[in-house]
Amino acid sequence: MNHQISAQSQKLLLQIGRKIRRTLDLDTIWQQTVNSLGQTLGVSRCIICPYPSSRLQVKVAAEYCQEPFLPMLGMEISLTSAPHLIQALATLEPVVIESFTADDPFERQSVLVVATAYQEQPNGIISLHRCEDGSLGESGNADRSWTESQIEFAQELADQVGSAIALATLYQESSERTQEISQLKKQFLLSASHELRTPLNHIIGYLQLTIDDQADDPTEERDFIQEAHRSAIHLSKVVSNILDYIQLSEACQAHSELATVRSKEECRQQ
Repeated sequence: MNHQISAQSQKLLLQIGRKIRRTLDLDTIWQQTVNSLGQTLGVSRCIICPYPSSRLQVKVAAEYCQEPFLPMLGMEISLTSAPHLIQALATLEPVVIESFTADDPFERQSVLVVATAYQEQPNGIISLHRCEDGSLGESGNADRSWTESQIEFAQELADQVGSAIALATLYQESSERTQEISQLKKQFLLSASHELRTPLNHIIGYLQLTIDDQADDPTEERDFIQEAHRSAIHLSKVVSNILDYIQLSEACQAHSELATVRSKEECRQQ
């Protein structure tokens, strides 16, 4: 069976890309990508590895794999032992490999590698495998070569996936920061509650002693009033610090939301 891309490839790309961009969940983006490429190009296996900048090792995060081939999901791959992956990351151009040893444990005969990227910075690697005696029919090596349209399809989809990964990563980081800020706010409120109660109790206590004529003499009564005054000044500083914190927190949140909106706009315009 010939799995070359049809004349409707552009329409198919738009449909797949739109589906991928509907979610901000990285796991879903990765899985939809490998499923779409694997099924469309009729390969034996398709894997995707996130690429944290400057790492020398990547991990297979999602996989499309036909039986009876050995799965690679969760496998860690050293980039130093995979020069074709390094080449794809460095050049952001498709790389085709058609030379594998006969005892290759994953039975690969031909591999197409494309990098995903955002603003010229790689953030993932997609590797499509054609394996021995797979779903490529009985035509032998004739079906091993990747057509220009197949390579172009994989590259164009990788470009869309790169933007989707960048946006989802930003959203995830923003969510994590929001959770951290929420936790900090809880801790702050507990601390602020204690900081407010202490001077306030001192003020109430010393003034109550003064009102109830518990001072032994005018000097002690003056001491009570001075202690209440010092506590009032301390309370004023605590309240001022809390108000400053609230204003700073709101400003940071507004800046984060603005950055997220701008990022989404940039992705839509691409």
